[in-house]
Amino acid sequence: MDPPIFKGYIDVDPERKAGDKMDPYHLFLLFLGLYIALIIGIGVMSSGRQRSVADFWLAGRELGAANISFSAAASWLSASALLLATGLFLFLGVGSIWVWVFPNIAALAIVAAISSRIKNIPAMTQPELLEIRYDPMVRAPVALAIAVMMILFSVVDFIGFKLVLGTFFGVPPLYAILIMVVAVSIYVSLGGFRAVVWTDLVQYIFLAGLAIFVALVAIRLPSENGTTFLAAATSMGGDWWNPFLLGGIMGAMIFQMALLPGWVAEQDPWQKIWAAKDNASAKKGLLLGAGLLALVYIACFLAAIGLSTGYPRPTGEVEAEMLYLKLISDSVGPTLLAVLTLGFAAASMSCTDTFATSGASCISRDLIQRHIRPQASMREMMVINRVLVVLMIAFSATIALNVESIMDAVIIATVIGTTSYFFPIIGGLYWKRATKWGALAALISGGGTQIALIAYEQLILKGDLSSISPLLTEHGVLVGLTLSAVTFVGVSLITPAPSAVRLAPFFPEVASKIFSKEIVQVDRENSRYGEVLSHLDERTTGERIQLNLAIDLTSVMADGAQIRPDLNWEGLVDDLLAAHTLWFTPTGSHVVYRLSQADMLSCVKMVRGDRMQIWLSAEPRVDQVERQRDEMFLSFEEIQDVLLHRGLSASPKT
Repeated sequence: MDPPIFKGYIDVDPERKAGDKMDPYHLFLLFLGLYIALIIGIGVMSSGRQRSVADFWLAGRELGAANISFSAAASWLSASALLLATGLFLFLGVGSIWVWVFPNIAALAIVAAISSRIKNIPAMTQPELLEIRYDPMVRAPVALAIAVMMILFSVVDFIGFKLVLGTFFGVPPLYAILIMVVAVSIYVSLGGFRAVVWTDLVQYIFLAGLAIFVALVAIRLPSENGTTFLAAATSMGGDWWNPFLLGGIMGAMIFQMALLPGWVAEQDPWQKIWAAKDNASAKKGLLLGAGLLALVYIACFLAAIGLSTGYPRPTGEVEAEMLYLKLISDSVGPTLLAVLTLGFAAASMSCTDTFATSGASCISRDLIQRHIRPQASMREMMVINRVLVVLMIAFSATIALNVESIMDAVIIATVIGTTSYFFPIIGGLYWKRATKWGALAALISGGGTQIALIAYEQLILKGDLSSISPLLTEHGVLVGLTLSAVTFVGVSLITPAPSAVRLAPFFPEVASKIFSKEIVQVDRENSRYGEVLSHLDERTTGERIQLNLAIDLTSVMADGAQIRPDLNWEGLVDDLLAAHTLWFTPTGSHVVYRLSQADMLSCVKMVRGDRMQIWLSAEPRVDQVERQRDEMFLSFEEIQDVLLHRGLSASPKT
C-alpha cells in the first residue's frame, strides 16, 4: 500500500551546484545501469520457465517462505513510504503508528492468519475466487475495481521516483519516468511474477539498506549537537511519546477499522499465497514479511528522533517528510548519494512491478480469458499477458507525468474497493450462508454509499468529512463498510442458500458430504495406463505434488480426407460436460474441473494448451498422489472418448 507523496525540492548547497553536482548523477546512472542489467537478467532467466498462465502470474506455484517474505515486504515499501513514516513520527509522534505503520504490519499478519483458507482455492485472482464461491456476475466488476486501484498505486510510485531524481539531480520528470517504464516493463513482461519475486529480494536489500543507513546517520546527529541520543529521545516530550494522542483508544480503533479491511483485502498478498508451494510457506512468508516491514519502520522511527536534534522541528507533515531527503543531501558524498538514490529506485520499482502484475492479471484472467477469448490458446494468452503488463505500466506512467500527487484519488479508490468487496470476499471464506445476492448487495450498497459520501465531500462540503464526525474519517469509509456488512448479512439470510457445489471448495465438511470417498477403480496393469502415465510430469512442491499431462490432438483420417482439422474448444467443453457428470466449469469454459473429491486443488483440471493441445493438471497432497495418477488416466480416457466423436484423436505429448 502506497503512502502520500512528498512535495518540494532540496536546496542543494551552492558549492555542490557549482562543483560536483553532476558527479553523483553520473555515478547514479552507472549504478542504475548495472542494477537494471541485473534485474533484466533475472527477467530473462525467469522467462525460460514460462509455460502457462499459472507460470506467468503465480511463478508456477513454487515459491518458498523466503521468496514470499522479501516480496511481501518490498511490495509494500515504496520510496515515499520511507519519507512518510519518518515524517509522521517526527511531526506527530508515536501515536502516528495507527495512521500508517501498524496497519501495514498488521494487515500482512492477518492475511497470513487466513492464508490456509485462501491457498486451498484453485484461483489466480480474487475475482476468480469470488466466482467460484458465488456467481459469474460478481467477477467482472471486482476485476475492474482492482485493476483501477493497482494503476493508481503504481502512479504514486512513479511520482515518488520522479521527485527523488528531481530533488537530488534535477532530472526532468519525463526521463525519470522513462527509466522506470523501460526497466520494469522489460523484466516483468519477460519473467512474469517469478521475476517480480526475485527482483523484490534484491530491491528489499537496497531499500532496507537505505533506511538503516539513514537511521545510523540520524542517530549521530545528537552527539554532533552536544547531547546524546537518549537525551534527544527524552526531550521529545510526553505528548510525542503518547501512543493514543490522536483521539485516544477510540481514535486508534477508528483508524484500524477504516484502513485494515482494505489492506487485508488487497489482492497482491493473496497472489503470493496462491504462488506459494504450500500452506506453511505462505503463512511463514507473510509473517516474516511483516517482520521485515517492522525492521524498516523501526529505522524510520530512530531516524525521526535523530532528525529532531539536527534540524528545527517541522511545522507541517510535508516539511517533516522532506527532512529525510535533506539529511541525505547534507550528510553524504557523491558516491553514497548515488547509492542511496539507487535505494529509492529499488523501492519504487518493487511496488510498481507488483501492482502491474496484480492489475494486469485481473484484466487477463477475469475479463479477456473469462469473457472475451475463453477459447484462446496458451500461447495467445502468454502474449496477451505480456502486452497487458506493459500497458498497465505505460498507463500509470502517463498519469504520473501529468500530476504531482494523487494520494486522495488513491485513498478514494481504496475505500470504494474496501466497502464494495471486503465482506463478500472474507465472508465467503468463513460463512456458509453467504449468497451471491448478498455479495451483490454489498458491492452495490457499500460502494454506492462510499461514492455518494465522496461526492458530497468533494462537491458540496469541499472539505474533510471527519470535520463533521470522527466516524467519517478517511472519506466516511466506516459508514460504507457498515452498510456493506448489513446488506451482505441481511440479503444473504433472506435469499436461497448457495448450492453445495459452490460451498464445497471452501468448507471441507460440506465437500465430504457430496463427494464420494470410494477408491478409484483403474486397471494399472493395462498397457494403455502405463503408456499414458509414462508421460506424466511430476514435481514435488512442499506438501503437494504438481501433476501435468500434455495431450496432442490429431485429426482422424477417413478416405484420405482430413476431418475437423482444428480444435473447437467451446464445443469440446460442452460435449465433455454432457457426456461425463463429474466435469464442471465453475469459473467459465476456459478452465474445466473434474470435481471428484473434496479438495478442489487436487482435482484434475483441463485447459487449452497450444492450438492443437490440451493440458491436464492437478495438485494433490503427497499422500493422494497414487489416486490422482489414476484420476489423470480416467480424465484422459473421458476426453479421448469425446474427442473421437468430434473427429479428433488424443495422445500424450512425447
